[in-house]
Amino acid sequence: MSSLSDTTSDIRIDDTSLWTLSLFIDARSINLMLHNDQIGDSLVCRRIDLAGRANEDEYLHALENAVYDNPLLLADFKRVNVSVDSRKFIFLPPGYGTDGDARRAFDVAFPDVDGDFAVSRGYNCRADVAFMLPRGVHTFLKRTFSNIPVRLHLEVLCSYFRGQTNLSTVNKEAVYIRDGGGTVDICAFRQGRLQMANTFTCRSTDDIIFYTLALWNTLGFDATGDEIQITGDKAIRATLMPRLREYVTYVVPVMMPPAAMRLASDAAKAPFNLIALAI
Repeated sequence: MSSLSDTTSDIRIDDTSLWTLSLFIDARSINLMLHNDQIGDSLVCRRIDLAGRANEDEYLHALENAVYDNPLLLADFKRVNVSVDSRKFIFLPPGYGTDGDARRAFDVAFPDVDGDFAVSRGYNCRADVAFMLPRGVHTFLKRTFSNIPVRLHLEVLCSYFRGQTNLSTVNKEAVYIRDGGGTVDICAFRQGRLQMANTFTCRSTDDIIFYTLALWNTLGFDATGDEIQITGDKAIRATLMPRLREYVTYVVPVMMPPAAMRLASDAAKAPFNLIALAI
């Protein structure tokens, strides 16, 4: 039976080699999801809050403590997926060049920024992504989780939604509301091709509407023929959709993929970014 509560102490798995662990790490917490492809209704989600993170050094220490205090995270899993949040990133054309080329492009956008530089390449969004994490974080994650790819959260969303729109002739904007409406991720596609993606800090639903429509208008999408898809916080989504329909005809909720529903009947309660990362 799936479990979507807030602690890790009650998770019991006999053979972790049959399970997949997916992690989303941001400035405040580690969100984790476990699932077993061979067992129906197996989805397990937890949130581990990070303490003591006033600066980058304290953040790394808090992250290390959170991982080591939860030894289940260090078990031998079938697969481990890791995504991270960062506001310092650039999308680059696929096959942009060496990591040094990507770093030079990144430094133009973010001069004098220090930390762990990383590049993700060749995922389904058809773009390379260069991003920066607090000092030591990328190294710690690669060392702790057997050198697995560390992916930018926004790239994971872009790759997922591009996979859903790859053959579409309709232009689409995907909006993911998280942190109780305090953060919104927006990915826009023109006939299945990624056009723009960004993460915004919001103080109210008015801010979410502003960023959604500003991006829509910048790209010149059609108010009567193109589509906005929304996922994330259910209550905010319910408030937002009728207001957006005053400007755009087709505003629809993102449907939970069938692969996720096979893992848990209540998969819609799991963080959508972890679902996108896992499947």
